[in-house]
Amino acid sequence: MPISATKVYLYAAQVGDLEKAFAAANVCGIPRQNVSGNFSTAWTWVQDGSNLVIAVGGAALYSLYYNPCGWSNPNGLAGGHTPFEIFPLGQGITSPVANYFVNAGGNTALDSLKLAVMLAYYAINGTFPYQYQGLPRQEVPQQKCVTGSSPSVTYPPVTPTPSPSPTPVPPVPVAGVGLYASVSSTNDVIHAHQHGWIGIGATGGLGAKASPYTQVLSAQPDKQISSALAQTGGAMWWLSFWTVSWPASGETFHDGGYKAGRYVAQTIVNLKGKYLPNYVIVDPEGYNTPADSADDWQDWLTGWADGITSVSKSLVPAFYCNQYQYSTYHLAAVELPAFIAVSPIAGNTPFVKGDNIEGYIAYYASCPTSKDVAQVKAWGGRLNTVQFRDSGVDCGP
Repeated sequence: MPISATKVYLYAAQVGDLEKAFAAANVCGIPRQNVSGNFSTAWTWVQDGSNLVIAVGGAALYSLYYNPCGWSNPNGLAGGHTPFEIFPLGQGITSPVANYFVNAGGNTALDSLKLAVMLAYYAINGTFPYQYQGLPRQEVPQQKCVTGSSPSVTYPPVTPTPSPSPTPVPPVPVAGVGLYASVSSTNDVIHAHQHGWIGIGATGGLGAKASPYTQVLSAQPDKQISSALAQTGGAMWWLSFWTVSWPASGETFHDGGYKAGRYVAQTIVNLKGKYLPNYVIVDPEGYNTPADSADDWQDWLTGWADGITSVSKSLVPAFYCNQYQYSTYHLAAVELPAFIAVSPIAGNTPFVKGDNIEGYIAYYASCPTSKDVAQVKAWGGRLNTVQFRDSGVDCGP
């Protein structure tokens, strides 16, 4: 005697089979809540003698018959066997029996779908759907844990939403004097931090004759600094210097600066580090004909800034120059942070002043450095560096 659709249940142990189970339920008018991918739920259904449970797909068939994967279950039984049996194959079933379930595991995916529809329809109507001729061949249970099966599957499958990567930020700067050094390893930076330096400056690339007019150094200093800052929790501020050549003949100063800025910004962004440089600083050295007017300098530096910000608004462009260049080309009027080269340190005071001066890049210091550091700090820059003659990490501040 046919049974109510509310007493017919479908179980699947793989996402694809669960999709078939929902399709069969939809065709046959079975409530959606009667479809499950949960092994323990299906176990409970089969034990209830008033329910007719259909195992859709080979993985569900194997799990309810053998539990070959050893999944936990309401009876606390070990894997390898279950208390359940399969109804006779090759026919429709309309009468539920406790601890028996219906086999809708086909040799192909299409066979499993067809079995699920035909057997569910038969349970409710006592006959197979119109023009459905004979059941597909049903699988025999196997002591096999099917790859991709699970004690709890859902459809549509629940894809964990990856936690968004934190947006890289510059380290919080402490005003004062850091170290400019040649960086070839993460340990170089960590060594500087352990010596007590509050900031690190390094050159990430050298000028090239052709576009983009700079090329990252083989040691990848910015990569080493980024890694070291991640390990130390951003304990040092970071000045990223890039030596950039002037544009080649036929190219405008703005375009040359722009191409260099984009290249450098893409290089830094592609590091995918936790921390960004506090400033990305262009150092005008290298090849080709240099700018010889305030307008050309302005165009070139504007191009540099535009190129960087076209890639990332989180990067802050800046420029480096000597005091002669700053004064001669009226660079105090440039609306970018300026870092001014000063040498020597001892007994010296910069002769240029400007509201855009963010720091002084001074050389050379010697150990012990306390007098040199105090001298540079007195110049009034916010983020300054000293450099040893060997560009190493010779001692602390």
